[in-house]
Amino acid sequence: MKILIATCSRDLSGELCEILKAESHECVVSEDPSRTIEDVYVNSPGMIMLDVSLSSPSVCDLLAKLKAAPSTRDIPVLIIATRRSMSRITKCYELGAYDYISVPFFRAEILSRMHNIAYISEKMQEVEKLLVRDYLTGLYNRKFFMERFNEEIAWASRYSEPLSFIILDIDHFKKINDTYGHSCGDEVLRQLAGTLGGLLRAHDVLARYGGEEFVILLSNTTPDDAHGIGEKLRVGVQETEFYCESVAGRLPVTISLGVATAEDIMELSTESLINRADAALYTAKAAGRNRVMSAPSLAQVLQDES
Repeated sequence: MKILIATCSRDLSGELCEILKAESHECVVSEDPSRTIEDVYVNSPGMIMLDVSLSSPSVCDLLAKLKAAPSTRDIPVLIIATRRSMSRITKCYELGAYDYISVPFFRAEILSRMHNIAYISEKMQEVEKLLVRDYLTGLYNRKFFMERFNEEIAWASRYSEPLSFIILDIDHFKKINDTYGHSCGDEVLRQLAGTLGGLLRAHDVLARYGGEEFVILLSNTTPDDAHGIGEKLRVGVQETEFYCESVAGRLPVTISLGVATAEDIMELSTESLINRADAALYTAKAAGRNRVMSAPSLAQVLQDES
């Protein structure tokens, strides 16, 4: 598991990383509290450890923002604290921290608390799967995606962050169903879901939108980065070995993608992003398929019209 440790103490991070690496965990240290949130976005950790002594911003401020953001709120957070910090630990519990580990460190305590958190997270994911997952692909379903979309819109508007959206579908999917049967088409959808998920960042939101259409939310992602992610997905799918039990050999599967980014509050609406990305997808298909097209920004459209 990748674990991000936010602390200004190199002695503390060094000792903690030594314990975690001995258990085959990967450590990322964030030494500047003002960059911790950005470090979380960049590294997509499976768990976060925050030093209770952090300031500017404080551990409580960091925890509040992590738990408020749709893309980071489900990452388990442990507090690193001395037993004299009980009042601040209590506040951290109220803000959503799972647990705390004590300084000086006790190896067995750290591993036990991490094990408990991993168990709880696994059970929560099992319950979530029953409520918000697509039965065929295991991805998020459309209902959950649209709810999360509205949350991400509100977050991006509040903090003036860019929000990108991708819509994609399988090229000539009807031909696959007609030629090899619907059971083969279902298998291609399952394999595509796994391929896409393996290529995306941990905090990206991937869902099955309907039929052979998939959608992706990319929080705090610029137009250039979003287009790059789209191209990475396109190439990854093109190079993947798709197969069906009833078919000998590799199935040629490609995707077309439409990308849209909201960098201005005027562009921040689900309807606008979906319509712009959908238009870009149509352009990609009209241009020959197996390609990524990005929608122009509102500023570009206005400039072209003037």
